[in-house]
Amino acid sequence: MLVLRNGGDRSMLGIDIDLIGIPAFVIDICSNDNFWVVAINRADAQAMNVEICDVIGRRVEECVPPEVAEHILARYSECVSKRALHEYDERIGSGDEARWWRTTLTPVVDPQSGRVCRIVGVSVEITKRKEHEDILSDAAFSDPLTGLANRRRLERDVAHAITRARLEHRGFGLVVVDLDGFKPINDRHGHRRGDDVLRHIGSLLKLNVDHRETVARLGGDEFALIMETASAGDVRKRAAALGLLLDRNLLIAGESIKIGASVGCAFWTVETTFNELFEVADADMYRQKAIRKMAA
Repeated sequence: MLVLRNGGDRSMLGIDIDLIGIPAFVIDICSNDNFWVVAINRADAQAMNVEICDVIGRRVEECVPPEVAEHILARYSECVSKRALHEYDERIGSGDEARWWRTTLTPVVDPQSGRVCRIVGVSVEITKRKEHEDILSDAAFSDPLTGLANRRRLERDVAHAITRARLEHRGFGLVVVDLDGFKPINDRHGHRRGDDVLRHIGSLLKLNVDHRETVARLGGDEFALIMETASAGDVRKRAAALGLLLDRNLLIAGESIKIGASVGCAFWTVETTFNELFEVADADMYRQKAIRKMAA
């Protein structure tokens, strides 16, 4: 039996929260809005890696690191101000030992004063659910054939790049790559060999970008890259270098096959949207393709 010690002249209340099989805790709220831990059950102590005797009767900020306390106190304050159930997810621990928890806070109102005097909380581990959500998220933003980003991920990353560029007062580049001579490979050697070529090209592109940059397959034999560059000239130089890199012979089914790529680019400027940036890079790619056909 855990005894909940109440502040002021409020009466004592006994609750056996150890009967609850999931982490549970009780927080009392003093008139100066200090949050005091008055009870936790064994499941909560185990999840938080604390001893019950070390936290009972102490303020929340005395029981956890300052950076953690700030977030917890904000959750408690929101529950009190809204006088309603409040749910939130939190990650506790680090490395392989980290676990995800969903916590539900229930405010308890003093019938005499009408103020929220207590919060009762329970937590449910949702680590497996979070892992499943991460898998689904990866699938939603990845190309299943190459493992590269897909168009949806590219659009999201361009949006993030635009935000960073505005904050840092700089630009970035978008490069569009379309393979030349890919259809005959599919027609002659089959789609399985064609898929091998696409994966190989994706690997080459990944090897030639920074870890902060994005490589995406847009579909078919078309790829796109976000490049962290200082100027439009830098984007053009890197795009030209990619074109030279992808002009090569591939050994497929014992036969050497010539493949190449038309590469277009665009440099982001203020107020340019993703669609506008992509249209410029795509148009440049088709200009390069026309030039390559004339030179062939």
